[in-house]
Amino acid sequence: MDTLQLKLFVSLTKTLNFTKTANEFYVTQPTVSNYIKALESSIGVKLLNRDSRSVSLTPEGVAFISYANQMLSLQTDAENRLKNMAEGRRGFLKIAMLSSAVELFSECLAEFNRENRNVQINVDLIEGIEMTTAVAQQTYDIYFALEHMLQQSDTVEYITNETSNMHLFVHKDMVSDIDMSDWRTLQKYHFCSAPDSEFTLSSKINTICANRGVHPDVINYYNRAGTILLAVNSGVGIAVLPERLQDYFQFPNVVALPIEGEDAKITSVVAWNKTNGNPDIRKFVELEALKKYKNFL
Repeated sequence: MDTLQLKLFVSLTKTLNFTKTANEFYVTQPTVSNYIKALESSIGVKLLNRDSRSVSLTPEGVAFISYANQMLSLQTDAENRLKNMAEGRRGFLKIAMLSSAVELFSECLAEFNRENRNVQINVDLIEGIEMTTAVAQQTYDIYFALEHMLQQSDTVEYITNETSNMHLFVHKDMVSDIDMSDWRTLQKYHFCSAPDSEFTLSSKINTICANRGVHPDVINYYNRAGTILLAVNSGVGIAVLPERLQDYFQFPNVVALPIEGEDAKITSVVAWNKTNGNPDIRKFVELEALKKYKNFL
């Protein structure tokens, strides 16, 4: 298989129309058809059902979409990395970051870039279970994460950045009805929350609610913090989330109320795998922006 075959296939999964895909790539319809036939032949399975009237994906075609996108993404990453190396950027850091860490990361990036302009830095904004999985699989060089997302491992080293309390995010029109010392006042409101698969966050939220005598009536689950806060901004429900998210997602109708108690505390960290031999990791974690925290574990 080649790149154009994959690109044409991905386009067809969206258009379900050979003519539209052909126009998108400035080729003829028979050319698209021949490329797809060649792709199917190389894989050994049929990806598309097509007749004179319609195009649809086979089960194998549906399964292949994510792989095709991954291969195209990998190619783009490889081309970008090689281009940067050719231009003298020999150093490379791959960083994963929670949206709640954007302020600290921005400060670190500005400082690092002043002294290390030939180091390429790729950053992915990821959430909950994605971060936990990435740490476990050592996918990145550095992680701006929460302490409870780190696996118990002798190879993970981290700087404790900040300990703060979770907050209750509510629509501004609800504030006057809510007494944070009596969570029974929350009972009439729906909750918006991370799904149970985001176990590090969902378990924290469930514990906070249970300790205050509340069983949250979750109306919707979302796998992105921004989407949860969008729902809060629209008055769909209320949510328990890290405080720093209010700095990144500045929705006009959202108010964040602090939750008191040890069970509501969370700790943000900058972590890395100490067996990773990338020399640019040490340069990054020794930045002045991080030295003030000094708590290496």
